[in-house]
Amino acid sequence: MTTAAATLLVSIVAFVSAAALGAPPHRRPVRRPPLPEARSGPRRRTSRMTRRLWSTPKGVKPAALASWSDDLSRALRHGSTLRAALSNTLPTDTVIAQRSASLRHWLDRGASVADACDEWADDLVASATEKKQRSNRIELLVAMSAVLAATASLGGSAAAPLDRFAVTMRQRASDDLERAAHSAQAKMSARVLTSVPIAVLALLVATDGDVRSVIASTAGAATVSLGLVVNTIGAVWMRRVAQGNNGVRPC
Repeated sequence: MTTAAATLLVSIVAFVSAAALGAPPHRRPVRRPPLPEARSGPRRRTSRMTRRLWSTPKGVKPAALASWSDDLSRALRHGSTLRAALSNTLPTDTVIAQRSASLRHWLDRGASVADACDEWADDLVASATEKKQRSNRIELLVAMSAVLAATASLGGSAAAPLDRFAVTMRQRASDDLERAAHSAQAKMSARVLTSVPIAVLALLVATDGDVRSVIASTAGAATVSLGLVVNTIGAVWMRRVAQGNNGVRPC
């Protein structure tokens, strides 16, 4: 095997490893509705980094669900009934607004709050099962429907259960942020562990003639090819472990 063939083999190694270690697939950015004028004050102005941390690539966001629960609780404390609050207090998040349209539909048709919540939960489960959506966090809306149905059936103030549900969703968002931080470190470690051997090999091939002669031999080429395969498998494996169930991802 000639030196030109060895150089070509190293180029193929670098290309395949770069493809395995490349950035995650591009995802379309989540389109956010404009904030209402009443919320455009300094308290609502957050940095771009903060907005990215408190969002998920797709699906229901726990922080947005907590915000809707706070709005519902506030409307209840101002004297609205649970039915009126659910019908008139719309979520600011686009995904939650679309997913909760079924609830408002059943309320407009005259169903009781408990029955409307049950129908809403059935629609969510049926939609997720039909489209085989496993990572869009529909279970959070199903949990909220259970809270609302229990509150409507048992009576009493619905503001307190909604407040506790909002606290739970904020804790879920905080946990997602912590998992995202740890997974970022793991992804960086995976890239370093899999890219350094390729860089060292390329450096040795460029500076050492003995290494080039070894790679030009049949045994050397076979060894490099085997190392490439193992390195690529390790890169893909570590990426999947770092992503976990958030292959779609943090809240």
